[in-house]
Amino acid sequence: MEPMAACMLPPMLDPDAGTSGPPYLPFAAYAPPSRLAAPAPSWTRAYELPSARKVVSAGLQLALGSNVAIRRASIYIGLLSLGAFGPAAILLLIGLARLLNDPATARTLTGGDPTLIFFEQPELAGPLTLLYVVGIVGIILLIAISIDAEAIAISLLGSSASESPLRLSEALTRARQTFWRLFWSGLVVGLTSAFISFVIALPFLRPFDTNQGITFIASMVATLVVSPFAFAATGIVLGDAGAIETLRRSVQLFRARPRIGLVVTLFTLVTSAIQTLAFSAGADIAFRVADFFHLGGGGAALILPGILVLAFIVAFGSLTFTIAAIVAAPQVSAFLGLTFYSAGLDKGRAPTGGPPRRVRWVSIPMSIVMVGLGIVVVLGIPTIASFKLRAASPSLAFLRTEVEGHDALIIPIGEPFVAEDPAGDDGQGAPADGDILAADMTGLYEIPQWLLDDAFPCGSTGVACGDDGGGGPIVLEEGALLFVQRMAGAPPQAAGLRHGEWGPMVRVPGYVAAPALAGKRFEGSNHRFTTELNGDRLEIREYVYEDGAWKEYFTTARSAWLDDVLVTIVPLQNLAADPTAWDAFAFVRDASSIADDNVRPADNEVIEIERVPWIQVLDPRTVAP
Repeated sequence: MEPMAACMLPPMLDPDAGTSGPPYLPFAAYAPPSRLAAPAPSWTRAYELPSARKVVSAGLQLALGSNVAIRRASIYIGLLSLGAFGPAAILLLIGLARLLNDPATARTLTGGDPTLIFFEQPELAGPLTLLYVVGIVGIILLIAISIDAEAIAISLLGSSASESPLRLSEALTRARQTFWRLFWSGLVVGLTSAFISFVIALPFLRPFDTNQGITFIASMVATLVVSPFAFAATGIVLGDAGAIETLRRSVQLFRARPRIGLVVTLFTLVTSAIQTLAFSAGADIAFRVADFFHLGGGGAALILPGILVLAFIVAFGSLTFTIAAIVAAPQVSAFLGLTFYSAGLDKGRAPTGGPPRRVRWVSIPMSIVMVGLGIVVVLGIPTIASFKLRAASPSLAFLRTEVEGHDALIIPIGEPFVAEDPAGDDGQGAPADGDILAADMTGLYEIPQWLLDDAFPCGSTGVACGDDGGGGPIVLEEGALLFVQRMAGAPPQAAGLRHGEWGPMVRVPGYVAAPALAGKRFEGSNHRFTTELNGDRLEIREYVYEDGAWKEYFTTARSAWLDDVLVTIVPLQNLAADPTAWDAFAFVRDASSIADDNVRPADNEVIEIERVPWIQVLDPRTVAP
């Protein structure tokens, strides 16, 4: 006769066998080996082990039977999510409203590369840091809430399957007991999956190419590779195993029923995709609502969008918990069918016959953090609401439009020089194309050939090329200075006696600055690039102040009129050094009036430059693989 201990150990089930036969119990469901027979523990019962084909339907049936408890818990998780991320949402909403209130800034935010806003508005660093800190803290709280949500869902489902349901407070108690074990086991699995995904995708990655298809496939393969850990969470909450021990035991369960474990993992992938789509759809609706109510149109316009955004956060938290419960349901059904073990839930139950345990619905650390976030938001709202916006950079707006057709990237370095000029300051009744509204300058590390071909094609209407007529060599690698000035109106290009001059002027080291006698509008500069329009004849010339007079020099500079905007590009081969000061001017004379304008400040001095703001234009098609 076999020893009693051998009789008590359950045989391994054939993975291809049906659901009948002795259960597989790797979680020490039996007492230690003994020669004396012992009664079955009170915390075990004969759960049905669903087949691989039925494990999902069994889990969904379990979730359906627990819908009342899940609904209550989802509301609780939604309110916690509001406390965690609501402060960041409020600050973000106020900040967006402030930025979108300016049309030029709004165009930058809604353009192809919203990150350019940090080049145009460098002072955003302060408010952005505040929002970033609040957001990061909110995300950390959401991660903690998601771990609690997973434990609560498993507890409610497991207790429902054992026909001894837990109260929400008891499920929360169990979640607090297992929080750090779930965190560390999840971290190990997550890092393993991320590493595998990176290794798979690495051979297919290319510079400036975000191949979402490859990333998705690599992530899916990595998830399948770590599918032996599918029972880790239930092993902690129901089986009361440690963070690392549960991974080992999960592998044992997977080996006993690999098909069931694989189905549980695939179901997780499907529900994750559904959650992503649901969140994307909800976010899209939120943005559409904000646009419908003209977010940025004033404080009153924030009220309804703000309420809707906060409601969206609650709904997102509730949805996250509901999906977590649905994802966990097949795992719980399979785990109970394989182990007959749910003793871990007893640690969260109130004592039999005694009063319910007191539980803090919001833990003390989380309460302190949420109150702190609220105080930071109250103190930060005035700072964000009163943020002073700079004038948008005309040069950046021009380049942003040009690179869109070439899939190129703009990388700005330094703060832009944007000078605004009051409208009508050149005299009442003066020509509109002689009134400068804004101007700026920036440097290009290199000149893309397509920029010259697209924006400055010599011989085209509105384009002026230098003395070489566009046929001379331009050293593209040396870069250029780009000047953009926006006028109150576009110049008419038609035959007649009308005369106009526009363009930038700079002061270059090594040359004497021109005095007022050499032309009051040019005082303080020594190089100027003048676009002249006589009737319908357009040309650009370079003048250098030498020996007490302005002398014309050969130039490869080009300019182009884009409606009411004049863009001038000056290859650096035309200058001996980087400029230390700049200005822009306009002089227009027609039959009845004269306009004479510039953008220099009230002291009538040229604008000093400490460092030229540079922009790197990266074209992926010109980068070597």
